[in-house]
Amino acid sequence: MFNRGKGKKSEFVQDNRRFYMANMSHEIRTPMNAIMGIANMLLGQVKDPEEREYLSDMQTATRNLLMTINSILDYESMLDGNISINSAPFEISELINDVTSIARINIGEKNVHFLVDADPGLPSILKGDATRIKQVLVHLLSNADKFTREGVIKLSVTGKADEDTCKVTFQVSDTGKGMSEDIIKRIFLPYEQENASASRDEGGLGIGLTIGKALVERMDGRINVESEEGVGTTFSFTLSLPIICATEACTINAPEEKYVALFIPEKEDQAVAARLLKKLGVPYVILSNIGEIFVESGKKKFTHLFLEHSKFMQVKDVSELRDLGITFVDFVDSTKEVVYDRNTVYAKKPIWYKNVADVFNGEGITGETGKVETKETITITGARALIVDDNDINLKVSQGLLKPYGLAIDTAGSAAEGIRLINKTKYDIIFMDHMMPGMDGVEATKAIRGYDDAYHRSVPIIALSANTIEGVEALFKSAGMNDFLPKPVETALLEACLKKWLPPEKVTVTTVEFTQELEATGRKFGGFKHIDVTTGLGYTNGNAEMYTSLIKDFSATIQEKKDTINKLSEGEDIGRFTIEVHALKSTSKMLGALSLSEKALELERLGHKRNLEAIHDKLPSLNEEIDKVILDLQPLGKKEDAPVKKKPVDRDAVRQSLRSLYYAADDFDYDGAKEIITGLGVYNFDDSLEKVYDKMQTTIEDIDYEGTRLAAAEMLAML
Repeated sequence: MFNRGKGKKSEFVQDNRRFYMANMSHEIRTPMNAIMGIANMLLGQVKDPEEREYLSDMQTATRNLLMTINSILDYESMLDGNISINSAPFEISELINDVTSIARINIGEKNVHFLVDADPGLPSILKGDATRIKQVLVHLLSNADKFTREGVIKLSVTGKADEDTCKVTFQVSDTGKGMSEDIIKRIFLPYEQENASASRDEGGLGIGLTIGKALVERMDGRINVESEEGVGTTFSFTLSLPIICATEACTINAPEEKYVALFIPEKEDQAVAARLLKKLGVPYVILSNIGEIFVESGKKKFTHLFLEHSKFMQVKDVSELRDLGITFVDFVDSTKEVVYDRNTVYAKKPIWYKNVADVFNGEGITGETGKVETKETITITGARALIVDDNDINLKVSQGLLKPYGLAIDTAGSAAEGIRLINKTKYDIIFMDHMMPGMDGVEATKAIRGYDDAYHRSVPIIALSANTIEGVEALFKSAGMNDFLPKPVETALLEACLKKWLPPEKVTVTTVEFTQELEATGRKFGGFKHIDVTTGLGYTNGNAEMYTSLIKDFSATIQEKKDTINKLSEGEDIGRFTIEVHALKSTSKMLGALSLSEKALELERLGHKRNLEAIHDKLPSLNEEIDKVILDLQPLGKKEDAPVKKKPVDRDAVRQSLRSLYYAADDFDYDGAKEIITGLGVYNFDDSLEKVYDKMQTTIEDIDYEGTRLAAAEMLAML
């Protein structure tokens, strides 16, 4: 009787303890979940990268705290023999990323190198308890952090797959103080630490390794430890996990086309980067000093230069390096270190396959938002410009680049149309494309200069051309052109040209504060395999809205361009063929389709030589490159919209939306204006209002903010 009573009392105490622990967990989890929710909400609103990093770290720290709470509950469950394991599909990359984020925060700014050596060839989706695996790894990394004041902590993830399962080995090693044989025997006992003061000096509950061992064993694995005093410690465990998707966790686009110069003096980081590039199939050379790049570049053209941040800051302004046309890849500890540089992509440490793949696949951080800087800019009042170009995309780019300065702009799609407009309107400046079908830019300029009046003889005509060969500028000037801007047009050259050729009384030069808005813009266009988004954004001066519009236009017209080029190659109009491939060269380069641009350039040169046989030999290569780009752009293809049930016009609501639209267009807010116009599409407008609504849709797609404002004002007046 006594024993049964004691048993009942023991069960009562256990139940009471479980109730207390569950209640405590709930009380702590509730505010923690609120913190995570608020951080997540703010992440959707904040653009500044430093602030986003703080919010992301806050989320990760909160998750870390919740895992500590889970550890206490898990220990209670372990005592009762009730640790649960829940298997479900998970992405191995996401698991590694989560663990890495927590480890980075815990290690902080200690003099410790945190490395991640993960095999990019692991199956992308496995089945197991990802939460429990992360929990074990966080415990092991936390233990390494406690006992490593300087040196290296490394997380390694490797695997060996058969048809159905993958044996994944997780390993955490450090160069900390290590352990004696006696400590190793007791390390997995609960509340066991190296000495009585360890909990005060290094922190922790003393149950992490105990729980980690229990969890690994519940997942049919076994945890191992090797350690040597004064040298370091390595924990490892292997799990057999079913393969859900055998596709490799990380692949990059055309690895054989990349060539990396590796200038990372820290040997540990260098070794990880070199091993990773080898596994990804990317050729590379390790540089012992930056000067070696000039020797090596003569053998094969480098595409990327991997740099430690301190080295990047030393060499980023070296003009000789810039002239090599290499993309700098700056590995930073924090986005606080990022400085705007158009030819640089930034990746956060540790170096591992995810951030390296982001760099190669055009999804890396291409700049910094939120940093207020100053620059000299110009404002133009009362001046009108004409742009003459037969290519719609080029016209849109030129308009987009000129509009912010305050110019009134007209466009012409041919030289003949341009001359008609010039004879009707007195322009302050004319931008004239060179290669156009029919009358080209040189012939058009000669015709304009042939008129016998002061306006036609003196109006500034600026040549626009992708031809930068020696002698072309002299050709333009001999025809009567005043200046020459190579395409794609650089903003600095454009501003200098406007200041030089417009009447001084119409140009005001001011120094303004501005905020860079090149956040991780490449991510917005993630997934392109044959388009370098960083290059494209550079040619639109970082204007993501303009780039979006241009890439959509290119997507809509590229198949037609391909058909035209192929048809012309079969006939005798070699001049028109040359003009078409010249235009393709220019637009594809401007959008970042660099390989396509090079193929088009090759055919343009053959067209100038009138070498039909060589054109026919090379044309299949161009078609193949076009097809690759078309495949890239497929997701941008127009989809049929589901029919929308229109509702009666709510005049007050529409007026309010139109006022908001006016101010959005006034602030050059493409996304905001687009969202408002889309929202107005639910109303059943009459024919006259529908006509203005259609005009709004066209003007915003053309990034015509002035036209959008006028259309909004026009509709307001009609309501």
